[in-house]
Amino acid sequence: MKQEDKNREPMPSVLKHVRKQNPTFSKEEAVINALAIEARYDEANKERDAKRNIEFQKQWDKALNRESYNTLFEFMDNQGLED
Repeated sequence: MKQEDKNREPMPSVLKHVRKQNPTFSKEEAVINALAIEARYDEANKERDAKRNIEFQKQWDKALNRESYNTLFEFMDNQGLED
């Protein structure tokens, strides 16, 4: 387990589910169990998340390009007014 994982808190909904399913667990046991559930979920959905990240990156780059072009066109329009 990585150092940052030791200090990480699980999602509240997962922790609530673990505590509901296992009311005898201490808080530490519930946190460990919830983090294990999240890790299994992340591992099972790694491929899906990679595809989503690629698509998100494409959309982000497209939006940045549009914004850059809009800024450039505004600048060029303002240059024409000063002449």
